[in-house]
Amino acid sequence: MPMNMRRYGERSRYRIGSAALVAITCVALASVNIGIPAWFIFLVAFVASIALTIMTYHRLRDTKLSTAWLLLMILQFGIGPTWHLSDHVTFNIGGSIISLVPVIFGWIVPRKADQKIELESA
Repeated sequence: MPMNMRRYGERSRYRIGSAALVAITCVALASVNIGIPAWFIFLVAFVASIALTIMTYHRLRDTKLSTAWLLLMILQFGIGPTWHLSDHVTFNIGGSIISLVPVIFGWIVPRKADQKIELESA
């Protein structure tokens, strides 16, 4: 059964889905401390980040924002402290916060139909 990601363009569904995917990513990264293999953690975090990017794309298309904001999610910035989880997994805290900017926009910006059109007075 294929998953319809367009339905996450609605703000209420997007909030639940994005919060779940961010939580899955955080739990996967934190689970390296209990001995789960790094390749499995990478796989789970990678799939969750791809799903979050697709959901955010559909959410930003539902608003008046440009989908170019997704570049912050795709590009990685080495800003701030780095947390070395294992020999193969490194987590950059500042870059991760920057990559969540489009997700935050998806949480707060209303969709196109909800925004009022203001006419200029002559």
